[in-house]
Amino acid sequence: MREIETVTVGSIESLLEEMVPKLGFQRTPIYRGQARASWKLLPSLYREEVGRSEFKSWAELESAFLASLKERAGGMVPYEPSTELEWMAVAAQHGLPTRCSAWSDNALVALFYATDPAHADEEGAVWRIMPGEAAFTISQDYEQIPEVPRLYRPKRPTQAMRNQRVSFLSHPLPKEDASPETFEDYFELGSDRIVLSKLVIPAGWKSYLRRRLSMMGVDHLSMSPGLAGLCQDLRDEIYCHTDSYEWIFPE
Repeated sequence: MREIETVTVGSIESLLEEMVPKLGFQRTPIYRGQARASWKLLPSLYREEVGRSEFKSWAELESAFLASLKERAGGMVPYEPSTELEWMAVAAQHGLPTRCSAWSDNALVALFYATDPAHADEEGAVWRIMPGEAAFTISQDYEQIPEVPRLYRPKRPTQAMRNQRVSFLSHPLPKEDASPETFEDYFELGSDRIVLSKLVIPAGWKSYLRRRLSMMGVDHLSMSPGLAGLCQDLRDEIYCHTDSYEWIFPE
């Protein structure tokens, strides 16, 4: 059984040391930020409750979400998706539950989400996947939904997707009514040549790291360009201040 590497990160500098350069063709390390280190690596679909719906399986539930999106999103999608994976990418980017979890080529983007003030009292985590083979990444024109975890790099037609440098990890559907398998379980028992690491963000460092990110231009406005992102930044700034200025303005 393979083990997940775990590292504690308490500064931007220590995170930079964990940022890995591109390993080769289609072998770019990817990162995912989660505000609670205890959260498992699961896509949004598997956090839903199938039993509350009229559907009997995860596949039926996901199909219903996507069918409704295709029917009602006319004029709202910035381009016409031509494959199911493209539709899943559009859906996942905008909050609709799918089997795809969002990742980024940029570790600082992941750190932004890992330091969400809504969970300031809990450890966060930046997850990192290092692919050892190009086959782990599938192409944009891939027609079939993969039955094993694969990385999908979609078109990035919106500024938010480009700024976030987003990619999507496709998780396999559970068999019938079985419980979903976490990516951690898949990694520990799987055979793909990948390395999975968990970079833990101590709760006491979250606020400091979030301020440092803001100084570097990684904020709500850069993640979600537009008025909504700006307003969220303005809201956060109200609570971001230095208690003492003696080190700047000595008496």
